Amino acid sequence: MKKVLIVTMALVMSLSAGIGVVQAGIGSDIPDNGKHYNLQIIGVPHDKTADMEGSNGHTIFVPLDADGNMEPCTIKMVRNPDDPNQFRVFDRNACDEDGALVYVPWEDYSTLSYNVYAIPLGKPMEEGVFCRVKGNVYFDATTTGDLDLGEFDLRRDRGKPSPQDISDIFRATGWIDVESAEPGCGLAGVQDPCDITFRNVWVFNIPTLLSYYWEYDANGLRHMQVRFYETTSGEWTNLPE
Repeated sequence: MKKVLIVTMALVMSLSAGIGVVQAGIGSDIPDNGKHYNLQIIGVPHDKTADMEGSNGHTIFVPLDADGNMEPCTIKMVRNPDDPNQFRVFDRNACDEDGALVYVPWEDYSTLSYNVYAIPLGKPMEEGVFCRVKGNVYFDATTTGDLDLGEFDLRRDRGKPSPQDISDIFRATGWIDVESAEPGCGLAGVQDPCDITFRNVWVFNIPTLLSYYWEYDANGLRHMQVRFYETTSGEWTNLPE
């Protein structure tokens, strides 16, 4: 079977971990304030050099420059190889060359999904502060190659922090090319009736996904929180038996 051609997808964000208790004063715009997976990204003024791989911590550290702004860094996200039902921050240190690493729940060809909200925290400035993330994705050698997932901005203005629904940037629509001798089927890179199709699915449920990584940068925003609430979304057709 030849695999995956992604037609539409978007992605971003940065994380750390811990099943969270909703913080007072910032949950009112989130429909479900119940149990969720709570992730933090914290800027630090001195690059951390400690080996944090395998630490199973609850915070990702990103580097600050001399002016207090975050220096560009990399945060990677992959399907959890140890427990497909769990989030885990495997490498907390985004200050070094290999960046941070987050394990994410997944289930092949499933409608398992998450509603995701980003919350800009910390002290606002006169004109507001923001974070910008560019998302990139890798598939295995049978796919169409790397995709540019665009950029995402999260602002921290004066007043109460405002959660932003970013669920759609973790979902994808497209199809998987399937080799077939059936009439009208088997053309690589062209959708046909034999192909596996998917719409609005949690991107980590696509079997040929290898990883994302985020190019993370910020102007004054030193603390971001991301919350994941389990749900279902999307649909599949022509699934393998």
